[in-house]
Amino acid sequence: MRSLESVFREAIEDEFAGDLDDNYVESRVAFGVKIARDRENGDIEILNTSRGGDYYQEITKDEYDNFFKNGWRYGVYVVSLSNYRRKLEVFDEKIKEAISNSAPKRELNYWHERRKNTMNKYTKVTNKLNLLK
Repeated sequence: MRSLESVFREAIEDEFAGDLDDNYVESRVAFGVKIARDRENGDIEILNTSRGGDYYQEITKDEYDNFFKNGWRYGVYVVSLSNYRRKLEVFDEKIKEAISNSAPKRELNYWHERRKNTMNKYTKVTNKLNLLK
C-alpha cells in the first residue's frame, strides 16, 4: 500500500505528466487528474479536472484507494476512464434528443463526432491500462 507522499513522488517522476508548479503549489497533471502539494504546509490532494465546473473536485475515497493500491499512473487511467464514460453517457443523451427533436443533420453529426472522438480516447486509455496490469 502506497502513501499519498509516494503517489506524489511517482507523479513528479512521471515524464508524461504536465508540470504546473508555481510559487505556492507543486503539481502535476495527466489525463485530467491533478495532484498538488501545498509548498507551505505540505498538504497533498488529488483533483479531477473534468468534474466540478469552476473549481476542480477532489477525487472520491474509492479513487484514492485505487491510487494507494496501484500507483499514480494506474489511478490516473481509472479516473480518466470514468470521466470518458460519463461524457459518453451525455453524448448518447444528446444524440437521442437530437433525433427525437428532428434536429438538423449538422447537429446530429456534431454529437456523433464528439462521441467517436471520446470513444477513441477511451480505447487508447483502456489499452494503456491493460499494459500496466
